[in-house]
Amino acid sequence: MILFKKVRWKNFLSTGNTFSEIDLVRSRTNLIVGTNGAGKSTILDALTFSLFGKSFRKISKGMLVNSVNEKDTMVEIEFSIGKNEYKIIRGIKPNRFEIYCNGKMWDEDAKAVDQQKNLEQNVLKMNFKSFTQIVVLGSSTFVPFMKLSIPQRREIIEDILDIQVFSIMNQRLKDKVRENNEEIKDLDYQVHLLEEKIGLQKKYMFDMEKRNQEEVDKKNEKIASLMEDETVNNGEIENLTKEVEELSVRMEELSNSKTKLKKLNKFLTKIQTKLSTCEKEHGFFVDNHICPTCTQDLSDEFREGKIQEGEKALSNLHVGLDDLATAIKTEEEREDEFTKLSQDVIGRNSSITQANYKITTIRKSIGELDKEIKELEGSNPDKKAEFVKLEGLVSEKKDLKSQVSVGKKEKDTLYVASQLLKDNGIKTRIIKTYLPAMNQLINKYLQSMDFYVNFTLDENFEEIIKSRYRDVFTYDSFSEGEKARIDIALLLTWRSVAKLKNSVDTNLLILDEIFDGSLDQSGSSDLGWILRNFDDSTNVFVISHKEQMSDKFDRTITAEKVKNFSTISETVNEVTHGLIG
Repeated sequence: MILFKKVRWKNFLSTGNTFSEIDLVRSRTNLIVGTNGAGKSTILDALTFSLFGKSFRKISKGMLVNSVNEKDTMVEIEFSIGKNEYKIIRGIKPNRFEIYCNGKMWDEDAKAVDQQKNLEQNVLKMNFKSFTQIVVLGSSTFVPFMKLSIPQRREIIEDILDIQVFSIMNQRLKDKVRENNEEIKDLDYQVHLLEEKIGLQKKYMFDMEKRNQEEVDKKNEKIASLMEDETVNNGEIENLTKEVEELSVRMEELSNSKTKLKKLNKFLTKIQTKLSTCEKEHGFFVDNHICPTCTQDLSDEFREGKIQEGEKALSNLHVGLDDLATAIKTEEEREDEFTKLSQDVIGRNSSITQANYKITTIRKSIGELDKEIKELEGSNPDKKAEFVKLEGLVSEKKDLKSQVSVGKKEKDTLYVASQLLKDNGIKTRIIKTYLPAMNQLINKYLQSMDFYVNFTLDENFEEIIKSRYRDVFTYDSFSEGEKARIDIALLLTWRSVAKLKNSVDTNLLILDEIFDGSLDQSGSSDLGWILRNFDDSTNVFVISHKEQMSDKFDRTITAEKVKNFSTISETVNEVTHGLIG
């Protein structure tokens, strides 16, 4: 049970900088009176502002600040639930929202919207709408249950029956369904993208394989061409080697010509020296008749002998010299031939070396081409990398397909859950269970007010009203006084059902100007009888202009204006007749 204990406020609406305070449990029956504008309905705005952050009447938050002081607006409420003591403080200029439980403030870092949600769902277990239907009846801004739209009626009933959790669950489920659909859509899109990537990767690998094969063919053609070049060079080497061998044989034959030529030249020098000597001697004997050494005359016979010997020697020497010149010429020709052959051999050996280098280069190129071919045919790292990439894409697609499958299974589960959480699902079954009891209570309270009609709410929360005088009629067909009786009966029913369900059980009941308007004297007396029969845990507050009723209440709270500020005062009464009886 929510036991509201105290509410206090300052700089709130027409209230000044001094706190106004009302003890909510001091008296069982309480009358709040005052002239128009005195501030008697301020308690309603203070209660709803403290609990829900908005006024009971349709007043903007900025207008709640006292127009004279213009700051430091503060409203406090204290209540208990079981062993837990709560206090809520709200302020404007500066803004303030604090919730205390057993003297300890809730997480001050939490967002205000989250704190409010937690307060309504887990502590109060009611929102602003259900509060106005269970705790408050009347007021110019009050919208009776029967004037609410069908969805709003459903919301109120769900709050009272404490089944709004199913609506919350349904909303969360809708969010989950939306997230699930978006997730499946996103996964399907990712699968589609992967399928395109896989197709492109396969095409790329096919094109790469095609290009590789073309490269292999080109390289094989190049290898064949190189091998042909190698064969040509090997043939050239073979021919050149044969030629070198043949030239070497000839050079071997000519290898002694240089030595012979040297010897012949030496011999030629000797012969030329001897010839020169002989020519001198011969010339001497031809030109001279006296011996230069002894100065004796040379005999003609001797001279003739010497001249003949000299001519013969000279002749022999000239013949030998001619023969030697011929031999030298022959050897020089052989030497020239040897030199030419040697140059030819050198040239051919150089050609052989070049050919061998070409063969080495060709074989190196063939080896490199073979390696490249092997890489292109399977051992190519790029090919392996692309295959690994393809495998990764296929594996990723498989995982996504699995996620899609899981998501669709979850979708099926969510669909079943959504069917249960629809308005015609679990909630309707619960409501169907309680509707007969609700209708019974409504009619009980109506009969207590001498209003004998058969009032029934159907599963769509539309009224079916029958009487012995009329066949079927609606709420709007009644007089304002009759409507007031129905509104009161519904209020009391909602409180009884809420208490029964332990969804909302509170000590506080506020009737705003109920006795001032459409409720006639008979209805007032009937309502008084009903209120007298509430248990002692209910604290009733009646807001009225009728000060003459004060003797029928335990306490009278008077609101009045003093120097343009609203103030309240209390008077405790000795009740002898009970409430309005």
